[in-house]
Amino acid sequence: MFAFKEGTHHENVIVQIIVNTGCNKYLELGIYDGLNISKIAPHVGKAVGVDISDKRLFHNFEFIQSTTDNFFLNNKETFDVIFIDADHKFESVASDLEKSLQILNKHGIIFLHDTDPKNAHYIQPGYCNNCYKIISYIRKNHPELDIINLPISEAGLTIVNRKNDNRHLDYIKEE
Repeated sequence: MFAFKEGTHHENVIVQIIVNTGCNKYLELGIYDGLNISKIAPHVGKAVGVDISDKRLFHNFEFIQSTTDNFFLNNKETFDVIFIDADHKFESVASDLEKSLQILNKHGIIFLHDTDPKNAHYIQPGYCNNCYKIISYIRKNHPELDIINLPISEAGLTIVNRKNDNRHLDYIKEE
């Protein structure tokens, strides 16, 4: 069975992709204690974290205490990378994804956490819940998106981007 090296954490994968693609504006929906975003913040020009409660252990990013729904109602910015890890209910993840697509910059990347639970133990409300269903939802409702589901740690990580956001399409005309 294919799996990432034991101990590989999703934030390390995200940092490597950010560093290697030159992303500058990062949004994290659901920061918990801020560990993930605090590791990413030094690699971007702007990092914004949104959560309903403030349990931050780190303060090297802009924090907005809000539900994701309220954040999207008031937000006027766009982002290069968006990490969705707030409410783990499928309906909430789908809503956050739809709204994130509206504020994702060209060539942007969306990461979804908890999308490939290691076993049935993790499909509980306190863990991944049913947000793994987002994979089927994207395949059914968003043929314009590419997705890669990675078996990282116990929860998994999914990478989403637009199929037509390939750089060569910026300079090659349709033949």
